[in-house]
Order: sequence, then structure tokens, then C-alpha cells
Amino acid sequence: MQIEAASISKYRDGLRTGDDVILTLPGAVFGVFDGATDVRGTIVNGVPAGRFAALVVAQSTAQILQDPANRCLPAETIFARLSVDLHDRTQSGAFVIPPSTTVALALDCDDEWRFLVLGDSGIRLNGADVLHPTKLIDKVSTSARVALFKYMRDKFGPTALDAAEMATRRAIFLGLDQSIAENNITTGLAEAVIETATQSCHLAEHADAVENFLRSGICKQYHFANSTGSVFSFDTMNGTPPCLGQWLDRRYPKSSIQSIELFSDGFPTPPQTVSLADWQDTFTRTERNDFHMLGEFAAVKGATSSEHYDDRSVVILKGLNG
Repeated sequence: MQIEAASISKYRDGLRTGDDVILTLPGAVFGVFDGATDVRGTIVNGVPAGRFAALVVAQSTAQILQDPANRCLPAETIFARLSVDLHDRTQSGAFVIPPSTTVALALDCDDEWRFLVLGDSGIRLNGADVLHPTKLIDKVSTSARVALFKYMRDKFGPTALDAAEMATRRAIFLGLDQSIAENNITTGLAEAVIETATQSCHLAEHADAVENFLRSGICKQYHFANSTGSVFSFDTMNGTPPCLGQWLDRRYPKSSIQSIELFSDGFPTPPQTVSLADWQDTFTRTERNDFHMLGEFAAVKGATSSEHYDDRSVVILKGLNG
């Protein structure tokens, strides 16, 4: 087995850590954990809330899944135990928004590999088969953000694109109503952005839900986490048990797996080959071709002169069968 891994902060100067965490425990478990960026900028003991969640869950994963018997537990049991540990570590009152993280795991189970994914991190097998869930609520945020950025780009002009990006983020993260109150956008523009997102995501039957969400912003997204009753409900790892079954749980004979790549969504697309260098090269090329993340790999954020659009992490296992 050969192992290659990297976890790279979105901050170009490298002076601040990102929210991703990787785990390599040969013979037991490998993982990628993408902590959700806290839109309020919450920091506890010098650690951002998203990274805090990713660290806690990575540590708990290592402790729980060192035991081979635990690697055979039902997915909901594993996630519930991780949730309890995260809950116990986040009851200090420091968090307005429950810290959360994705979970992507490769479990070594004797003659099988078992793969668990919760949230929008991914796994690629044999350089071809991709396990990568997505969330409808992210699709709505992204559609709205792309439409709004195009307006902000024209407003700020070509010499102030960083300012256009940050104004767009503020509106999408804190809500369109907040941006209206700050006189950054008009009521008419907000309505147009909401309509664009509703139509592009084919959610005319849920237009009220789209409008309410975009007006309040991503900062209120946690209300849909591990809950039922909304088209936007989604499972995540935030200290409460996932309840919708929106995770992946797959098993494969070891003889059928030549390579495993676990990655966070800071990598917008996997590369052609199974190598860390190619992951990096593909990212660099994608960012160069679509710096503001408006096209094929549109995202809820774009890049700036000081930040990549997201943290990015990958753990690669190859040469698994000689």
C-alpha cells in the first residue's frame, strides 16, 4: 500500500488553518472531515468552529473504530456514537450555530473495504467510481450566489472583484434581507435572485421555502440539519443524530479495490489519474479557468486574491493489490 495525503487551507498565505481534517490509521480507518465554516466566525480556544467539529469527530472516529468489532456496527450506530461525542464537546455555550462536519471513511474490515459517507465529501474507487452525495439546499445557495455575484461584479467593476465576492458572500451567508437593510442590494434584485434560484433548481412547488431560506441566509441553514418536514432537510454530523438515512454505506471485497481516494469538496472534480500531484494540478487548472466558480463547478463561494474558494483535502491509498 502507498499512502499520499494533503490538507490545504483556503488561505493562500498559509498562516491560518482551514476547517478540513484528515485521518490515517492503517489497518483500521482512513477519513476526511470537512468542518462547516461558521458564518459568524466563532472561534473557541483559537480553533474555528468548523475545524473544532472536524477535529472532535476525527479523534472519536480513531478511538471508536480502532476496535475491529466496531467497524462492523450499523452505520446509524457509528454515526450516533460520533454524534454523542461531538455533542458532549460542544455544550460550553460558545456556539450559536452547532458546529458540524462531513464524514468520509474507508474502514478496513478483514477481507472487505467498507465506505461510509455523511455529507458532501466524497470517495473515488479504482480511479473511476465516485461516491459523492450532494444537498439540495446547497444547490439553491449556489444558484442564488452565482446570480448575485454577476450583479456585484458589474456594480464593483473589474478592479474590485474581491469586494464583489465578499459582498456576495455576505448576502448569501447572512441573508438577502440583511443585505437589503444594509442598502447593498434592492428589494427588486433580491426578488430576482430568489426567482432565479427557484426556477434553476426546479422548485416552483416549494417557492416559499426557497424565498424564506435565501432571505434568512446560510446562517440559518442549521435549522434543517438532522430534522424532518422540509424539502431542505439534510443529515449531517452536528451533535444530534442523523435521522433521514442520507448517508452512503458500501462494502467491496478487497480483491476488487486497487485504489481509494477520499476527498473534501474543496476539490471540485477528481483528476484523471490516481496521484496527489494530479489532484493538485486539476485544482489549479480549474481555479485558473473559473476563478469565481460560476460555471461547471459553480459553488457557494468563489476565490479571491487572498483565498481559494475552499479548503481542500485528499487521502489516497493505492497499490492495494500489488
